[in-house]
Amino acid sequence: MRRMSKVLGAALFFLALLLFLPLCGRQKTVAPKLILVLSIDQMRFDYLTRFGDLFKGGFRRLLDQGAVFSQAMYRHANTETGPGHSVILSGRHATHSGIVANSWYDPFLKASINVVDDPVQSPVGGQGRSASPVNFIGFNLGDVLKRKSSGSRVVGVSLKDRSAILMAGRRADAAYWYENLGGNFITSTYYMKTAPEWLTKWNSRHFADGYKGKQWTRLNADEKLYEKYAGPDAVEGEWDRKDIVFPHAIRGRPPQPEFYDDLRRTPFADEMTLGVALEAMKAHELGSDNLTDILAIGFSATDNIGHTYGAYSQEMMDQMLRLDLTLQKLFQEVETRVGLDKTLVVLTADHGSLPLVETLQAKGLQAKRAKPEVLVRAVNQALQASFPGIHGLIANYESPHFYLDGEVMRKKNLRREEIEATIVKALMGTGLVEAVYTQYQLLNDAPAEDRFFQLFRNSFYQPRSPHIIVRLKEYVYLDERPGGTGHGSAYDYDRHIPIIFMGTGIKPGAYAEPCGPEDIAPTLAKLLGLDYPRESDSRLLLEMIQ
Repeated sequence: MRRMSKVLGAALFFLALLLFLPLCGRQKTVAPKLILVLSIDQMRFDYLTRFGDLFKGGFRRLLDQGAVFSQAMYRHANTETGPGHSVILSGRHATHSGIVANSWYDPFLKASINVVDDPVQSPVGGQGRSASPVNFIGFNLGDVLKRKSSGSRVVGVSLKDRSAILMAGRRADAAYWYENLGGNFITSTYYMKTAPEWLTKWNSRHFADGYKGKQWTRLNADEKLYEKYAGPDAVEGEWDRKDIVFPHAIRGRPPQPEFYDDLRRTPFADEMTLGVALEAMKAHELGSDNLTDILAIGFSATDNIGHTYGAYSQEMMDQMLRLDLTLQKLFQEVETRVGLDKTLVVLTADHGSLPLVETLQAKGLQAKRAKPEVLVRAVNQALQASFPGIHGLIANYESPHFYLDGEVMRKKNLRREEIEATIVKALMGTGLVEAVYTQYQLLNDAPAEDRFFQLFRNSFYQPRSPHIIVRLKEYVYLDERPGGTGHGSAYDYDRHIPIIFMGTGIKPGAYAEPCGPEDIAPTLAKLLGLDYPRESDSRLLLEMIQ
């Protein structure tokens, strides 16, 4: 009887195995031909919920067919464009990548360095910045992919150089970006010696010039719809407090740099970026074979419009509705050229934004505008009172942070601790500052009561970070202009962004577990079968994988 049970058990085991093996074959994930990474500069997560009912194009597809992470927060305090884009496809904090801000002070050059400055390179395709990813330390997903599969192609395209370059990575085939000097899209000698024929042809069409005389009007003629979802058109605190109602004309005229710059503040900038991205996709034959390629596109108009009109403006609503259609055009082209069933799409943002101070005040919040020189004046007065006759202790002010001049301190035989204590006291006395961190503090144990400390530590890289790092009070905005708003803080409104995955191997749905953009690269690597390291505070988004 026992023997018969063993035989029966063995038979059942092999029968189950035979049934299971075909299932394993069917469930095996096929590597996508194209990974399409979309960064919407300054996109807050709540744009998806506030305008969700109005989306009919690309955002609608992503919400219906994608894995939507509603609690995605950056795990760093330096919520700027450069740091954000450096994380998206690397998963690396500034502590390891060196990308501490959009710019930082170099004590040897005695000058501020842009995040993608590279004086060794030259612009290609037109006038503009000499740029490359040389300041980024380490590697990103594209670099690792190309090491395993040398035939895979990686390309970045954006209105902003730091967006295209930092997402593309050090081993990328190309990165292309827009420049105000001439209104062209360019690249640099880091990627190629001469401009490719397709780029020269595209620039010769003077695409940006075609918007001369065109006004930005509402996409939908129903003004009441805008009032329902975004409130009144004219809002105190917008930009220059003059050009704050529809329609908006583009200032200047081509070939003036003012015209090419002002074009950035309209949805037309995203239309132009899409056109270049599709040409680059065709020229580099992305998704054309069985090797996985990466196309990273940075849509930057949301950032410029957000800075100008704020998160709750009719202009922002119209931008999102127009971007919805722009993304739909992109998806249609990808469907035709590659097939969306062979594409893995990731949408996220480099940071969020602070709503207009006046909008927050109307809601009863203690929001405040102030000029950056308020902090400088307080610090200089305190230093002169404590160290009379000594000048030049502040080497550079990257609002709201400070770099000290070590050479002056050594020559005058001054103790850094005394200078830092004087500065901290002065800053706290302004009423604008919540906390101040010194490099010494960030290099040592975290205080248990400060929930922001780790965010600042993740943003810290000693050779480049300021010596005095300031956390402004919540809802405080520093800027010279009379209106507009920005980002850059450690608060949720600047850190809360969307993360959506859509495509092969992804289980659609809403996911509420905490996560962050630091999780995107290692999760993509997992899907591609690549060995990729993670930051200690990041995780794999396994819950969405089929």
